[in-house]
Amino acid sequence: MIVHGANDPRVNKIEGDQIVISMRDKNLPVEYIVAPDEGHGFQRPVNSMAMLAAAEKFFAKHLGGRYQESMTPEVAKRLKEITVDVKTVSLPKKGGN
Repeated sequence: MIVHGANDPRVNKIEGDQIVISMRDKNLPVEYIVAPDEGHGFQRPVNSMAMLAAAEKFFAKHLGGRYQESMTPEVAKRLKEITVDVKTVSLPKKGGN
C-alpha cells in the first residue's frame, strides 16, 4: 500500500507513481492512496481516517484478521475520492510531448 500527499515537498508524487508502476508491472498486489490536499503526512482528519480505514482493510487482507467495514459517509466518500486505480498510473512522457 502506497500512501501519498500530492503536495509533499520531500517526496515527489512521481516517486510514489514509480513504485506503484513497478509493483503493478511485476503483478504484485498494490493499492494507492493519493490525497491532493496533503503534504508530507496527512493533517486533515477526514484524510487520516480514510487512509487508516484503507490500511486496516489492507492489513486484514494481506496479513489476516478482520477490519471494521463501517465508516462515516464523509470518510467513505473521501476514501473513494483519494483511492487511485493503479491501472491508470503512468509517468509523464520524456521531452514534454
